[in-house]
Amino acid sequence: MKPAMLTEQVTAALDAAGITQHQVSEWEHLGVVARVPADAVVGVLDVLRQHEELQFVQLIDTFGADLSDLIEVTYRLRSLKHNVDLLVKCELPYGASYSSVGTVFASALLPERELCEMFGLVLSGHPNPKRLLTIEGMPPFLRKDVAIRTKEEIWG
Repeated sequence: MKPAMLTEQVTAALDAAGITQHQVSEWEHLGVVARVPADAVVGVLDVLRQHEELQFVQLIDTFGADLSDLIEVTYRLRSLKHNVDLLVKCELPYGASYSSVGTVFASALLPERELCEMFGLVLSGHPNPKRLLTIEGMPPFLRKDVAIRTKEEIWG
């Protein structure tokens, strides 16, 4: 499926599902990217998975990036039917509550925990929202407002 056609179909699928606040565009090196509000992510992923024509049935990856004032969360979906990928992105302020998409894609359960821990987001709707990599009280190490530790701090 060509990127222009995928862009049109994703836009039509989200419009038909009543998800009006979205922006679907084609990027030269990324492919097709759908930007959606954070509170609509679970619904958007469900629509894309269940859509009869698109069938984005596989979640390849979930990751985040600190944009200096917001955390951008990205989901990389794959349609095996069309052999294409789609990036779904949303933005959250520091410390925001983040809804688990584990009910749509169980493969997101562990990456979500890591993402929330490393970027200081609050995970809601997750069956086991415990930390994976650090202990309580540790700062969100991947945020730009967290100072990098010196050699002396690490080696004592």
